[in-house]
Amino acid sequence: MRDLLIVGAGLTGLFSAALAARRGVRVALIAEGRGSLELSHGCIDVSGGLSPHLVVQQSRADHPYSLAGLENLEAAIREFRSLMQSAGLPYSGDLGRALRLPTALGTEHATSLAPAPLAAGDQARGGPLTYADLIGFRDFHAGLAAAEMASLGAPVGEPLHLPLLDAPAHRDSYATDLARLFDDARRREEIARAWKPQMRGVRRLALPAVIGLDRSHEAFADLEKRLGVPICEIPTLPPSVPGLRLEGALRRIAVEAGAWLLEGARAVGRVDGRSGGRRVSGVVAHTPGGPRQLDAAAVILATGGVLHGGLVARQNGLVQESVFDLPVTFRGEREGWTSPSALSPQPYARYGLTVSADMRPIGAHGEPLFENLFAAGGILAGADRAAEGSRQGIDLATAYRALEAAGA
Repeated sequence: MRDLLIVGAGLTGLFSAALAARRGVRVALIAEGRGSLELSHGCIDVSGGLSPHLVVQQSRADHPYSLAGLENLEAAIREFRSLMQSAGLPYSGDLGRALRLPTALGTEHATSLAPAPLAAGDQARGGPLTYADLIGFRDFHAGLAAAEMASLGAPVGEPLHLPLLDAPAHRDSYATDLARLFDDARRREEIARAWKPQMRGVRRLALPAVIGLDRSHEAFADLEKRLGVPICEIPTLPPSVPGLRLEGALRRIAVEAGAWLLEGARAVGRVDGRSGGRRVSGVVAHTPGGPRQLDAAAVILATGGVLHGGLVARQNGLVQESVFDLPVTFRGEREGWTSPSALSPQPYARYGLTVSADMRPIGAHGEPLFENLFAAGGILAGADRAAEGSRQGIDLATAYRALEAAGA
């Protein structure tokens, strides 16, 4: 029997597992899929370009930030930065000022924390950016990004077109293909030698985020030194290398600290009949080898919302939580769950579990449904995380609060 069972392997679940395991908690994590970090820019968006402190203080009472509280958000950010530093993936930034980072579309992305290679592109650092294509890589267009940034009045240099060595010859290159090239010190040296003559007059070089995967910190520092100019990275289309770096780091921390991970298995919740229905006892994992019972003293649901499988929309018009079939807060008929425009706020984004201040799912009368069941991240009701720019901040703050409440 484990002290803690976590269901879900996105940022919320992996952060919870890594932090709890580092604290000496006996942790098991089960996930049917991999989560969505490979689709992520790898940054920690807390409140868009607004002050996180004001956003938390002014949030509605049922908003995840209001429930978790500013103190837990700040503590979660400190713990996250500490974990990433120990993993060799340092993050820059803080809650006092938003970083304004260039994007592949030539716009700005306001975020609170970013991996050091991305944070190097912060507009506050000054100096013109010179965008560079990697010849043969179709997921980044330097001319487009530079033209859009110039139209916003930002200083930019003439775009560069840099050659690649040993890229796949018979198909398009993925970002992960190139990242693994840069992990290799010999290839990195050859690439830098080919690029160096084009660095004359470059003040800051903006590259697609492909400079290393498993050894990215080493690869980035080495390439920057060899070229002799400051470099920043810009996330591209999935698979996102910064997101994969983050996922890999959290996974390594959790496993090395003793967490047990089971992937590719569907979890079905179990209620402890001996407690009179007041507690859950764990889940049944439906694996290719048959059902397997996983028991734990406490369970954290980190399964995400409608788009990630934590919430399931049924043909009967109901929305259900996918592990314990808990009651879900949602409104209206199916026709009203989405907006006509994909770029508009989506009503379904606010659907989810209603929880108490200690992250325990509650029923219609406000009482916790189970004493030892907690929920965190995208499965919570009350926030449109994409529209607010609060996705990762909510993930970390509510995960930290759930761990504290669970005694982990």
